[in-house]
Formats: sequence, C-alpha cells, structure tokens
Amino acid sequence: MKNRKYDLAAFMMAVLVGAAVLFGCGEPSGAVSKEEPLTVYLWENSLIKNLVPYIHEQLPDQDIEFIVGNNDTDLYSYMEEHGELPDVITVRRFSGTDAQDLQPYLMDFCGYDVVSRYYSYALQYYKNSDNEIQWLPVCGLPQTIIANKTLFDQYGIKIPSNYQEYAEACQQFYENGIKPYSLDLAEDWSAHEVIQAGAIGEFTSLDGIEWRSGAETSSREVKFDDGLWKRIFSETSRFLKDSHLGKDDILVNADIAYQTFVEGKAAMFHGYPALMQQLQTQMDAKLICIPYFSQTSEEAFVYMTPSLNIAFNKDLEKDQEKLETALDVLDCMISEEGQRLIANGRCVISLNTNVPTMMQDISGLEDEMKSNSIYIRYSAQKSFPASLEAIHGLLSGEMDEAQAYDAFRSAMNAEDTEEKAVVNFDREYSIALNDKNGRDAASSILTTVRVENNAQLAIAPYYYFTASIYRGECTSSRVALMTAKSSDTSLYFAKINGEQVWKLVENYLDPTEDEFSITNKYELPILSGMKITVQKEENGFLLKDIAVDQEKIDKEKEYSILLTDDTRSILEKTTPGCRIKRLPDMTLSSAWTAFMEKGQQPLAPEDYIEVEK
Repeated sequence: MKNRKYDLAAFMMAVLVGAAVLFGCGEPSGAVSKEEPLTVYLWENSLIKNLVPYIHEQLPDQDIEFIVGNNDTDLYSYMEEHGELPDVITVRRFSGTDAQDLQPYLMDFCGYDVVSRYYSYALQYYKNSDNEIQWLPVCGLPQTIIANKTLFDQYGIKIPSNYQEYAEACQQFYENGIKPYSLDLAEDWSAHEVIQAGAIGEFTSLDGIEWRSGAETSSREVKFDDGLWKRIFSETSRFLKDSHLGKDDILVNADIAYQTFVEGKAAMFHGYPALMQQLQTQMDAKLICIPYFSQTSEEAFVYMTPSLNIAFNKDLEKDQEKLETALDVLDCMISEEGQRLIANGRCVISLNTNVPTMMQDISGLEDEMKSNSIYIRYSAQKSFPASLEAIHGLLSGEMDEAQAYDAFRSAMNAEDTEEKAVVNFDREYSIALNDKNGRDAASSILTTVRVENNAQLAIAPYYYFTASIYRGECTSSRVALMTAKSSDTSLYFAKINGEQVWKLVENYLDPTEDEFSITNKYELPILSGMKITVQKEENGFLLKDIAVDQEKIDKEKEYSILLTDDTRSILEKTTPGCRIKRLPDMTLSSAWTAFMEKGQQPLAPEDYIEVEK
C-alpha cells in the first residue's frame, strides 16, 4: 500500500518519477473497500461525459461512483447536516469564506505529497485560518480579452501592450463608430470580472494579496482596506469609461454581446480559449488574446478561473483503501490528460510543476505565461451579486465611485436573511442505488415532475439528480439543490409508440452511443411510468424488457413521454421527424422547485429498473 504522506523521501521520489506521471495517473494502488463505493461529486455534467471515462479507464478495478453535484458549497453543507457528506467534492465558484461550514469535516492536504506538485502562487489563497489546505485547484482557464485583429488592422489601430494603449485603442474605435468592447454586463459574472480585471494591478499588489488572504479566511465580516478599495473602484470606473461602456450596457446579456462581436460591430469581447476557437469558426477574421493591463504599472496579467476545486471528506483517513483510491482519482485529474478533459480543450493553465501548461493554440499571452503573471479570481458567492449592484450603479450614473464601493462592501457583509421552509418532507428517499440499482430520490423527483406535466412516461440521465430527499423542513434553495442547477435541462414532451420507446431506451444503453458511456450500474438512466429490465454485458447493458403498468409495453400503442436535452437528442436520431414540443419557461430544476413550493409532498419513487444477475 502506498503512503501518500508528505516527507523528504516522498518529495525526492516525486522528483525522480515526475516524468512518469506526466501523461497519466500512474498505477492504481489497490481496489477500494468492498462495502461502499468511493463517492465523487463533480460540479457539472460535462465532467461526467469528458473526465469519468478516462478515470475508469485508468482505474478499472476500483469501485467509484460519480455523481453530478452543484457549483455551490451549500449542497455539501446540507448533505453533511444529514450525515451524507460525499468522499470527494468539487465546485468551481469557491472561496474559503463560503466553505467554512465544511471546515471541520474536510481533510488537510498539507500532510500529503500532492501539495509539493503545485506552484506556490496557485495555493496562496487556499490556506484556511488554521493554516490547513483543505481545497486544491486542479487546473485553470485563462479568461482574457478577445480582440478582432483584422478589425484593428483595418482601422490601423495598434494591438495594445499596456493600459494606456488599451484606452487609446478604445477611443479610436469609438470615433470610427465601432463599439470598443462588447461586454455582457447584465450577467453577474461579467460585472464580477470587471472589478477584478479592470483594477487587476491593485488585486495583485501586496495590499491586494493581503486583503485577499484575509477575505478568504474571514469567519464573519470581511474587513475592507478603504485605501485599497477606493483605488479599486476608481480604476474600475476609469476602465468602464475608457472602454466606452455606459447605461445601455446594463441590459446587454451574453447572447447580445456575443452576437455584436460576431457581426464585427465590436472590436473586443471576452472569454475562455474554447470560446475564442468557437468564435473563430464563425468569423472571417483573425482573433487573438489580450491580457488585462495594470493601470498603475506596465504589467499585464492573465485572469484565471479554476476549472475545478476539490476537497476530501476527513473520514477518508479512517479507511486507507478508500483514501488511496481518492488520491488515485486526484492523480488522474491533475495529469496532463485529466486537466485537458476537465478544461474541455487544449488551452489549459496547469498549476502543477510536473505538467506543462497547455497553451499551444493561443497567441498573445506568451510573456504573461512565461513569467507566471496569473491572477486567480476571487469568487465568494456574495461577490457576484455585490459586483452586479456596484457596476450597474456606476453605469447608470446613480452611484459615484465612493457610493459603488459602499454598496459593494455592504452587500458583501449583509446578513443572510433567514429563508423560510416551503415544504416539510414526511419521508426520506436516498440518492444512492437501491437493491435493484435504482435511485429512489431521483425517481421521486422525476415522477413528481412527470405527473405534474401529464406525461405517461419519462426518461432522464442520472446526472441531473444530486442529493437525497431528507425528512423534515426544507427551504426553496435547498429543494433546488436536489437537481443539478449547473447542468440544468429544458423539458420536452412527445408522443411516440411503444416500439419507438423501445428504440429510445435501447439506444440510450448502447455502449457505442456518442452522447453517453454507460459502462457500470451507477450510470444507468432514471425512468418513470415504466420499468426496464437490463442484463449486464462486458461493455455495458442489454435491454431485455420494458413494462408499463406491470405489462409488457405495447409496441403499437401511443405514449406521451417527458424528455430532457440529452434524451430528446437521442429520440431525434432514433425517430426522425418526431414532433417534440419544448415546455415553455420550464426546466427540470424549476419544475421540481415550483411544485415543492406549493407545500405538497413529492410522489413516491417507482420500481423502475432491474439488473439481471
């Protein structure tokens, strides 16, 4: 059994074998405990589709259950309150402040050699008030300005290399009737970005680093350095004005901003490299990345968003086999291929010293990457709505810089209003597999939504359901956490005959199906209004029977069926021309939450699946 505890010998060994783990996650360290699988929660379903098959391939003999969670640490606080904190948890939006409720229950990585493989700048904000590292960033994505170089060349405008040149370029485009910067300031994440990227020199200064460290470990009120933050809002205001962003931009959402740039009506946009590559296929123009420039020096920085932050349940240290498996999973994630899959592309900032940064396809950031001029965004949950309020106040003219700072500070330190319970669950249903390989909580949710929408049948991937239904009072926000908000899906209604239902389910289970990779019992679908019997095959599952109302499905009879985004796409392939109606203004999460807000009980789970031995 490997010992992952960090000591000098382990560090020297890590240096010697570093090349061996460059492209993979190494040899598995033994099978997980047979009593229960290792439970790994991934914050959105693209990780299930991209990353999970790779981990299973690397660790084929390990019993690991991957479930989609939410990009919100409150989900895990809710689960911990009911004694069900998963073994491994992940989020994207993360700050130490948001995760403090979980601090007593999470493992400290400082005692393990994995921390020796991280650049120091990557961990500087991850130490808590007890000097522990309970969360690790796995890799990062550069969020940059995307410039239409063809448009710059057309108007003879220089690609900026510092802030003064950026402001001059914006002025020149404005004078030529071209919007300098198309920015989706109706979205909270863009308002959040403007404050940190516009004043990035302040956030990367010694004062900014000191404030950030204090904010990340604050247990109650976040203390603000007035001198620092007055400069931050002064520079934020200047950035908005120099970019010629004004009152009208308050209403510009992501779709409008994107289209404005695609049509060549704006010189600059923003986004990750994958978005730039997507834009490049739509535009007859050369696009390049531009870093964010300090207003106080000639420095420039890459604004980086961690793709995934990970933590381990402290109880893993009581089960050495499970802990070794969890560390193997982490090794897979931080390998070169793992990072590539997490970031969904080649343009990845590696935070590991033994894995090269994968920025081969991106020009314009070479100097910043070489000097590690990288700023990891601050992303406390409250900082997003606080940023939106402050930026909209500046853009509308209703706030000056001082008032915007006051509004931001007040919003960051506002006491959470006590949310009233909307439902009192009288029974409990588990998200874990039952004896027949169904998930009772998921079945209850899907059946409730199906019946509410007058459909006879329903089918959905397992990864839209996140948590158990616990007995007792529950608030609306926590009801919503029982479905995957980060990967929410629209709902669709169709009428098909029994033979088409069979083809739909059969195709879903097909191991060669592009959309899915169903190789183990944990990945089987959730169904309602029907029961399927499947047989485990070497590479997946074979459909043996479908029953409706305890009788074999009638191949000629017409059935109404409720679908999600993924199951709709399969139906379109198996039954071309089938009329599929999208339910307006409704998603799985909103439909489930709205029904529970009526105070009614969810419907009982169904016996919807059986795996033949």
